[in-house]
Amino acid sequence: MDIISLAPSNTEIIYCLGADDQLVATTSLCNYPEEALEKPSVGGWTNPKISRIHEFDPDLILASDDLQDDAVEKIEGEGYPVLQVKPHSLEGIYDSIEEIGEAVGKQEEAEELVREMKFDLEQIDLESEARIYCEEWMDPPMVSGNWIPDLIQEIGGKYFIESGRSREFDLEDLKQFDPEQIFMHICGAGENLRIDQLTERENWNQLTAVQNDNVYIIDDNLLNRPGPRVLEGAKKIKELIDG
Repeated sequence: MDIISLAPSNTEIIYCLGADDQLVATTSLCNYPEEALEKPSVGGWTNPKISRIHEFDPDLILASDDLQDDAVEKIEGEGYPVLQVKPHSLEGIYDSIEEIGEAVGKQEEAEELVREMKFDLEQIDLESEARIYCEEWMDPPMVSGNWIPDLIQEIGGKYFIESGRSREFDLEDLKQFDPEQIFMHICGAGENLRIDQLTERENWNQLTAVQNDNVYIIDDNLLNRPGPRVLEGAKKIKELIDG
């Protein structure tokens, strides 16, 4: 089976399942594992080039997230089969891994990967409950949603929101929550951020996390991609909080 992955998270899942020999192309953002960089690219993840897809004539195209809806519609219009997973929670990540595994003939491997992820997550436990705020976007500030609330709660933290998509919020609500720890994993920024981009915002110095210098930067690839590496993001959060 010849597969094209249109999302970095799906590419990472394919490699974890040992199905990378079926992967004929990815996107310009698929940079992990390092071997994925050797695969040909069909363009950006929201605007892949249909002409490039035609060159590979894949048996299956893997897409992810609602942001790829338009691209998926165009590709399906060309007659290509597409599996689009849309995980919006931690359980959704597990489900998407199993969906992809079944589609590429790696169902057992996918089930084992999910079991390992669940076991490993159980081993990550904060020493004490902490009020946590994670930020996915800066302009305007947006609290990280999707699987992040689940992830924080699973490791023993108390999160600013319970569930839902990443979204804007009222600063007064954040002040009332008063996070003790803040993590910036801004989409597309990697670790190329400055902490003062958050701490110098008007009125943010009233937050306990800012006053105590508990504001941290995490590579967004570890938390924003709905795949196995979210556990690395969780481990990083514990490391930064507990030392």
